[in-house]
Amino acid sequence: MDVTNFSSQPHWRHCYRNICTDNFVERKHSFPSPFTTSFKTHSRTKKITMSSEVVFNLEYLTRLEESARTLESTPQQRSEMMFKAQREVDAYLEQLSLDHPTGWVIPPKETQGQDKLVQPGQYQVQSGPNQVQSGPDRVQSGPDWVQSAPDQAQSGPDRVQSGPDQVQSGPDQVQSGPDQVQSGPDQVQSGPDQVQSGRGPHETEPLPIQENGVSIDEVLRDFSRIGNEMEREGHPGHMAYVPGNSTAPAAIGDFLAASFNPYSLNVASCRRAVKMQQMIVQWVGRLFGYPSACAGNLTSGGTVATMVAMTTARDHKVPRSKDYSRSVLYLSELTHDGVAKCLSTLGMREAVVRKVPVDDKYRMDVNILRKFIENDVQNNLLPFLVVATTGTTDVGSVDPVPAIRAVATQYNMWLHVDACYGGFFVLCNSAKHLFEGVETADSIAVDPHKGLYAPFGTGLVLVRNGTLLRNSNTRQHGNYMQDQLTNPEDWNPEDLTFEQSAHFRAPRVLLPLQLYGVATFRDALQEKLELAKYLYLRLKGQAHIQVVEPVLSTVLFRIPGVSDNTNRALLREITTDGRFFITTTTVKGVLYLRVIIFCYRTHRQDVDVFINKVKDAVVKMELPEVEFCHAG
Repeated sequence: MDVTNFSSQPHWRHCYRNICTDNFVERKHSFPSPFTTSFKTHSRTKKITMSSEVVFNLEYLTRLEESARTLESTPQQRSEMMFKAQREVDAYLEQLSLDHPTGWVIPPKETQGQDKLVQPGQYQVQSGPNQVQSGPDRVQSGPDWVQSAPDQAQSGPDRVQSGPDQVQSGPDQVQSGPDQVQSGPDQVQSGPDQVQSGRGPHETEPLPIQENGVSIDEVLRDFSRIGNEMEREGHPGHMAYVPGNSTAPAAIGDFLAASFNPYSLNVASCRRAVKMQQMIVQWVGRLFGYPSACAGNLTSGGTVATMVAMTTARDHKVPRSKDYSRSVLYLSELTHDGVAKCLSTLGMREAVVRKVPVDDKYRMDVNILRKFIENDVQNNLLPFLVVATTGTTDVGSVDPVPAIRAVATQYNMWLHVDACYGGFFVLCNSAKHLFEGVETADSIAVDPHKGLYAPFGTGLVLVRNGTLLRNSNTRQHGNYMQDQLTNPEDWNPEDLTFEQSAHFRAPRVLLPLQLYGVATFRDALQEKLELAKYLYLRLKGQAHIQVVEPVLSTVLFRIPGVSDNTNRALLREITTDGRFFITTTTVKGVLYLRVIIFCYRTHRQDVDVFINKVKDAVVKMELPEVEFCHAG
């Protein structure tokens, strides 16, 4: 054994070491450097001695060990950290429904009269005969109240109580003017056109990384400030974008995954972790009607899921890189922007992207798609991929998958379905027909961090022919893994994605499904569909309002016949007191106010308050009288 340059390290000191079984004899000595050390074994004494002098500081090694053992927490330390962390989480969640969805204001108490409440039977919008019961906790929804076990959160006409401590929202010194909202000493303002989240007195730099650690209390106190500096996607009034939600069992699943920390991408490392992931993938595959020969993986989100699918499509349809520049990808004008973004990552930046217009129901126009393809073929281009969407982010519309499948088959193209937002509505009987033909798609991307309320960073990719996915991603192990036992029949997740050393994502999806059951998620999603219809019917009956009939849980509305600035003024009026967070979108050149009802904490009483705000906002704008309502 050769050892060199030990003397160049300041923490080493000169000593002479004799090794005899477990005994160390340390003696100070000096010697030249560099040096070579060789070991000799004496068979009689069973001891190893050194033929020359060695440098080693056992005291230094002991100090390192003592410091390193700090990472080895005790059960008591873990309990204390978890208790204090849970206390911060509880404080955040208790305040969640009271604060503004963007986290910068506490709204005033709602002062709506009985005449503004929805009376039983009004508008003939019903969910069941008189009430809905869901899951083991028996969530009940009657005419004017909601009771939700186990904490029995109640919401009546004039108050909101949340959790066992009955947190109430009152007029907590919130000032709301026409152009700004001020919240306490921080005076965070929302201007006429946008919410400003620039630095204010409440914004601080995170606790710096230091040479020595600090207490868990200081760490948690610093981290908890994030609750005041974030969009609160789990807020019942957060109706913008596609809000993310997370349940308590999902958080526990992440804790367990990080604590056990298995390498979950290879059967040889942890078979059970692999089986948990495969069970989720196969279950989702069955939801969409895929055969058992499908394969897939949990990913960091919908864009990565799409990228894995597009990589498989590229390798199967365009195997030669010299053809990338003549390859054509077909999207609708409402397809998510992440799809085209994937081309650059895949090395296909030069590929042609065709954006197909949508019809009057905001679905991809298949006739125009066909014309685009025919023209491209005549010009010696290579149509290789078409993307259909089941739940566009702007509108919630669903492309006609069977018709698109027919075109893709005719021209030997790969069909990918983006079901990231709308996919898990397939659980709902009333929406199953919208997913007709998805079972014929070559690949699907869907987001559990949307429809299954998992934490952000949870996507899922499915490929109908699993062998194609495996061929595009099979890992060739390095020599350092040559002794690992492998079985060609094992479909390891690391062979089904480009990711390696990925987070063990399965528990964040599996634990909530196991604990609550699929029926609870089905009811929660069906409630959102019903609430979207409810909002549509209520707004449809209002003067000055044009509203687009929803397909899923997204509702678009506007004041017709006025400028875009007037509609933006309507948005400001609705959101100025901070109770709701919505945005605008532009579809086919027309600006709409966009509402998405997706948070599992959003219920009918929240939608009722929102409707009243829309009505009041329209009245304040003093628009001319009309004799009819506008509905779209």
